[in-house]
Amino acid sequence: MTNSVNKYWNTYNQEKNSLIKKIVKFNNKHDFNFFEFENYNHIRDILALALIFAKKNKKKITVLDYGSNLLTISNLNKKIETKNINFDIFDPFYTKQKNNINIKNIKYKIFNKEKDILKKSYDLINFGSSIQYQKNFFNNFQKFNLKKTRYIVFTSTPFSLSKTYYTKQLNHSHLIQNIFSIKELIEKLKLNKFNLIFKSRNDDKYISCKFKRFKTYSLNLIFNK
Repeated sequence: MTNSVNKYWNTYNQEKNSLIKKIVKFNNKHDFNFFEFENYNHIRDILALALIFAKKNKKKITVLDYGSNLLTISNLNKKIETKNINFDIFDPFYTKQKNNINIKNIKYKIFNKEKDILKKSYDLINFGSSIQYQKNFFNNFQKFNLKKTRYIVFTSTPFSLSKTYYTKQLNHSHLIQNIFSIKELIEKLKLNKFNLIFKSRNDDKYISCKFKRFKTYSLNLIFNK
């Protein structure tokens, strides 16, 4: 990733800390989860359902949340049973000086070195909306240990219905987004025996490309092996 992307990623994660604490506090007091605005409630539910699929007939599962922060898992409480799920979160800017947030019934570890997560194998990998910032995503994907991985999730990610292309980000013009071809993604994951089992579309306002080409949509995808 470029320095611009790294800076954006770090700032974005830091800005979410107050919201994470607000969600955790709310969920500790109420029977139903905190309501997140915009498309977040929708995409969190997609991840929650994928976790239920991954847990089927298994006592425990291990999940990788790649390129994210605690916000993704902080609102799973009161939605699904999380006691037997171990979450690994990859945040390259995490330092031990940061205070960990205690999320009831959720076990997690944060890793800042990619080599540590590449050694492990996960039942489910959640890429969220991170791959548009990875120019070499398909090459990087091959580095993962996919021996026991059965589910791969992408949410709120811009995809082209035709060719892969590059464009500036609308709200941060110094950032370059890699808009991958959905056809190419399906073909590449098929080589690793993953098949697309779920797809849905978000409102076009969540596409932050400055210039859209080839019918670009914000999509949510679940692959299964």
